[in-house]
Amino acid sequence: MSTNADIVREYHTRLWAQGDLSAVEDYWLPTAVVHMTGFDGNGIDVVKADVERYFKAFKEVETRIDHLVTEGDMVVLHWTTSGLHVDTYDDIPATQKRITMTGIDLLRLSGGRFAQCWSIWDGLSVYEQLGVLKLERKCPPQ
Repeated sequence: MSTNADIVREYHTRLWAQGDLSAVEDYWLPTAVVHMTGFDGNGIDVVKADVERYFKAFKEVETRIDHLVTEGDMVVLHWTTSGLHVDTYDDIPATQKRITMTGIDLLRLSGGRFAQCWSIWDGLSVYEQLGVLKLERKCPPQ
């Protein structure tokens, strides 16, 4: 029998490493709720919109799971994904740059499927890597 961590690992691998969009239908409950910047709503619709937007704009996608932490029906997934920017992403024309993003998803499972998700990722770093934002970094005094 698969643990919740196993389910999250299988889903992440199918969707992000293998590009299998059918994983969304297989792993999300139709009533799931997702809280993701710019994409709050029904889980399946929100996740499909986000995934399609990403895979349209980025190719040669690579991903890894940095950490998986479980407690009861909750799983925290810390991930890193990179891709080559080949098409428009949030009105940013293709740059042909390889970008890397990192994020954390808090997933609540019910009956082996995702019922709720809170997703946070480092968008500022992505826009900086794409060359549309310059972040000023200040190091603390030593």
